[in-house]
Amino acid sequence: MLYLGGWLPIILLFIMSICLIVVMARYTRNRIVFSLAALLGVMSLGLILYSIFIVGGWDGMAIGFYSISAFLGLSIGTAISPFIKKKSLNG
Repeated sequence: MLYLGGWLPIILLFIMSICLIVVMARYTRNRIVFSLAALLGVMSLGLILYSIFIVGGWDGMAIGFYSISAFLGLSIGTAISPFIKKKSLNG
């Protein structure tokens, strides 16, 4: 059995953010997906800066890892989203 320890929530956040963007790309328009991905990306970058400059220490490092994981997942999901086939409304 694979033991991931403390990395499991970070990996799950990464995978969930990719899946969220890909599912949204399938069922909504690209403008909505890109706008939401940009907004969440800016929030993730802001959280990274907050964790470095305001929180600091080990707590800030943990917040930084979570926000970096979310940002990378959003970036990869957004890069994959143009290749996702749209769901047809007629069937």
